[in-house]
Amino acid sequence: MKRKNRNVKFTNKGYSRVGIASLVLSAFSLIWLIYAVSQAFLLGDAAGNVLGGVGMLALVLQIFALVFAMRALHEDDVFRGIPKAATVTAAVLLLLWASVYGLGIYSAFA
Repeated sequence: MKRKNRNVKFTNKGYSRVGIASLVLSAFSLIWLIYAVSQAFLLGDAAGNVLGGVGMLALVLQIFALVFAMRALHEDDVFRGIPKAATVTAAVLLLLWASVYGLGIYSAFA
């Protein structure tokens, strides 16, 4: 019996480099989110300015990640798994960062 070759590829599709970049930016943003939340609990009121700067940088980074993910969805001849995962991840992390800022503003004025 002949052995079937299962490594045959009938497409010219590749992986989206923009989608992968968006996932990497989202991973960095998630690491900074975990760091910021843990330092906020450990340092309390003393961590305000430092964590505000890290949070602002991560929020801007997450906006770029969402823009990259949206661009990756519109690329031609790429597999759709990575751009979809990048879009969902970027949107969820952007909502998390927005909620962190919302809670910070609410607690500052309350």
